Amino acid sequence: MSATPRTPIPESLHDPVPMTLPRLAEKKRLGERIVMITAYDYPSAQVAQEAGVDMVLVGDSGAMTVLGYPSTVPVSTDEMLMLASAVRRGLSTPLLVGDLPFGSYEASDEQAIATAQRFVKEAGCDAVKIERGGTSAERARAIVQAGIPVMGHVGLTPQTATALGGYRAQGRTSDRALAVARDALALQEAGCFSIVFEAIPAAVAAELVTRLEIPVIGIGAGPATDGQVLVLHDLLGIYDGHAPRFAKRYADVKAQMVAGVAEYAADVRTGSFPAQEHTYSIDDQELARFRALM
Repeated sequence: MSATPRTPIPESLHDPVPMTLPRLAEKKRLGERIVMITAYDYPSAQVAQEAGVDMVLVGDSGAMTVLGYPSTVPVSTDEMLMLASAVRRGLSTPLLVGDLPFGSYEASDEQAIATAQRFVKEAGCDAVKIERGGTSAERARAIVQAGIPVMGHVGLTPQTATALGGYRAQGRTSDRALAVARDALALQEAGCFSIVFEAIPAAVAAELVTRLEIPVIGIGAGPATDGQVLVLHDLLGIYDGHAPRFAKRYADVKAQMVAGVAEYAADVRTGSFPAQEHTYSIDDQELARFRALM
């Protein structure tokens, strides 16, 4: 199988300076777009690192894209920590954010702090992310006061999608848009350093971005947000599940993977692999001695 030529990565993408919270805030102030992507293992972290993104989210979407669950809900804290630890080993400059999974922070401030501490101590995350406003804003405040940066998440929140009527856009009525706004402002007031807007009408997001002092990262929230995030497996065409409307596919990696494995399988079945160049040799005298010893 012939290799696909690599597109050179511009030197400007290779930022050797680690991303920090003050640098993110400065990007918003200067109007510089923030690039965020998900990653779930060491190889995908290396891809994010080499591509020069600003932030990497170990999202609970990994429950579906790499662990095979039907939704984000079943994934455990231990599973998320395993994924986050692998990503940490592949990153050096992007800010690493770990998604706190469903059921790991909602019960109390103490539970939220303890889970967030595990993501920092055991997985090396720089920050954590939680979904929704309301009581989640209270949990965010507690985690921030414990010394751990928190990213908020409003709009479509997959962990509680059932309560929202399914995986659908949020804020499409004035009342629902106001609820999104209140959640976002509450999370900012709680001390979140950034907020993800997911599946929110572009016009609503545009109104809110100017009213928020912290960076807003959009996913299906239009072009007015301070940055964008996409799921790695959606944008590269690796995941076979439902592709949301807001996911743009930049490659069809799964098709190339299937083609490569199919070509390998054919070579094995015809005996053309392994060839001579794929084997190791032994000195003739050593081989003769080995045969004698046998």
